[in-house]
Amino acid sequence: MRTSHLLHAAAVTAAAIASAGPADIVGFVGDTTLEGGWFAFEDTFDVVMTVIHHGGAPYETVTSIDVPEFSGSLDFDTPHSLRIIGQGWATWSHGYAGEVFYSNGYTLLNYSLNMSGAYAFDAYVEPNSSLQPFYITAYGSKGGEAFVETWAHWSAGATHFGFYATNEHIIRIEIDAGVDYAIGEWRVGVPAPAAVALLALAGLCGCRHR
Repeated sequence: MRTSHLLHAAAVTAAAIASAGPADIVGFVGDTTLEGGWFAFEDTFDVVMTVIHHGGAPYETVTSIDVPEFSGSLDFDTPHSLRIIGQGWATWSHGYAGEVFYSNGYTLLNYSLNMSGAYAFDAYVEPNSSLQPFYITAYGSKGGEAFVETWAHWSAGATHFGFYATNEHIIRIEIDAGVDYAIGEWRVGVPAPAAVALLALAGLCGCRHR
């Protein structure tokens, strides 16, 4: 665990837990930095994350991204336009200059995690104009769901959000934004080895009890 991020992780944990849904998914709201976004998310939930990367050319139409590490794909319900920061999308945050995916004018979209064993998901979003709210819901394989609300600014204001599931996989993310937007730096993940061992032990104890 990165000790330099412990204080920030502690600060956001209460907000993350407060956004939990009726089942075993917890929402997380980060900020515009890596320390308060990616790193705080990893530290809070003790997860190992894999970056979802497409690698295409600017303005390419994208409906799905292969995720070979999870034997599946991330699928969009509406085609997105691949942009690179500075090539079709002006700004982001924390110095990121890679690929993002523009919603092509749409404001309500779904992303399906058609893959094996995604217990965690996170990303950054940035609106196409002004300061805007994002209402984001995650849905699980056993019917669980969790909701978060976050705000992001169109000028260098890409903001982080994430979800973590304990006893089910995350299968869909729904984003309802006030304007069209870009999404990028998304990842999927699994519990860290120590967490996996604890879950296995808990399952073994449950079997013995029964």
